[in-house]
This record gives sequence, structure tokens and C-alpha cells, in this order.
Amino acid sequence: MIIDAHTHIYPDHVAGKAVSTILGNTNGQVDAHTDGTFANLLSSMETAEIDLSIVLTVATSPLQGLGILKWLNQIIESTPRIIYFGSVHPDDSNNKNIIREMAGMGLQGLKFHPAYQGFPADAAEAYKVYEEAVRNDLILYFHSGFDMSMPDSDFASIDRFARVLRDFTGAKIIMAHAGGDGEWDKVLNLYGDKKCYYDTSFVLKKMVQDENAIALYRENEDNFIFGTDSPWRDQKKYVDFLRKTDFFTQEQKDKLFYKNILKLIKI
Repeated sequence: MIIDAHTHIYPDHVAGKAVSTILGNTNGQVDAHTDGTFANLLSSMETAEIDLSIVLTVATSPLQGLGILKWLNQIIESTPRIIYFGSVHPDDSNNKNIIREMAGMGLQGLKFHPAYQGFPADAAEAYKVYEEAVRNDLILYFHSGFDMSMPDSDFASIDRFARVLRDFTGAKIIMAHAGGDGEWDKVLNLYGDKKCYYDTSFVLKKMVQDENAIALYRENEDNFIFGTDSPWRDQKKYVDFLRKTDFFTQEQKDKLFYKNILKLIKI
């Protein structure tokens, strides 16, 4: 079994604009490997032989949480091969009700990208949202560390998330990009004794060549999960790399592909 724990799609009528905006924000440093639509993700999964994908949404403004809720309600029954995580914004006065509705409709987690959403990860208002999510047994999935599309923001810094991990000990937390793309020395130093899960999205090939990322993996082998960040990474290339590399044993590959994430999600 192969589960991609980190993918993105958008409503069909805005997918083209969403993809082009993000490509523009990164100044050509990334490519899109799908067109950002539901149908194209399923096609990519078929090509890559991926059984399940988790789609992560991000509410970049206070009103988008409700919009995400309505959109996911329309598509959640379309296929059993996609699991959806919702999102809300801390400045949305209705975010607690939206979180409860999302949990009630079967969503298993919430995604946050503090830099994109415009709030410090360790802000008091953000904590209220995390607390409500935890009360509803939802996974907290975070973009963590530097983002090339927002290089001047520290809202998702390793230092801030070290405080979040300390203050939410015991919560189900996933840190994207192995905790922080290219910042694995800080991740090792600040996250070391704070248990969370890490995904390989966007950084899989890079992390197996970085001594600090390797040390982080060695200390957290049972907490690393496979993710690509589709459409910003090619699902098939990521699957093929992990299948063929000698860096991981077969048991480690199985843990990455599905065993570890199944400790968090229900299928």
C-alpha cells in the first residue's frame, strides 16, 4: 500500500489561478506536475500506483474556512481514495463551529500554513484553534520552517513551532517538509525531545543527503510518513525514488509508505 499524506487540489473553477499564483510567488523555483484539479490528482495517483492521498486545504483568509467546508461537503463522497483535511483561520469568529462541523462530516485533521495565513504559529488566537481541533480529536498538520514563496516571514519558524510542540504535548501533530526544509540542524536541536510526526513532502531527495536530516530520521523512524506535496512534486518520481533507493530498508519503506500514517488516520 502507498499513501501520499501531503497533496493539494483546488475547486475546478479556481485551480488554474491558484496554481499560477503559487508558481509566480516562487519565481520559477518550482514546477506544477498536475493542474491542481481533483481529476488530475486521481490520474497522477494512477500513474504513480498510489492507493490513497490526503488532500490538505488552507484557509488563507477568515472567510475561507466556511468555503472550504462547503466545497469538501460537495466532493467528499466522490472517491474513497482521497482523505480530506480541512482548515480554518484564527481570525474567523466562527472557526470553532466550523471545526466541529468538519469533524462531524468525517474530516480527520486540519492543515495550517501560518506564513500563508498571516498569523504567528504560536499566537494566542492560533492556540484557541488548535485547542478546539484537539478537543475534536483532529490531527494538526503544519507547514513548518522556511517557505521560498514567503522568504521574509517567520510565522512558521522552527523556534515558534518548538513552543507549539511543547505546549501541545500529546496532540496528534504532523510537521511537513521533515520539520523544516533545509533547517534540520535547528529541527534536531529544538524538536528533538518533542514527539510529533514528520512528512517527506518536497524534501525527500534532499533529506537523504543531509546529515542533520538523516540524524532526525534515525531518531524518529517510526514517526516519518511519505508525502510528495503534489502538484509541486511529481508523485511518480517520489514513489519510484523511494522504491529504488538503497538508503532505506524494505521495512523502513513500508513504514514510510503506509505503516506510520495508519497510526494516525482511519481508512
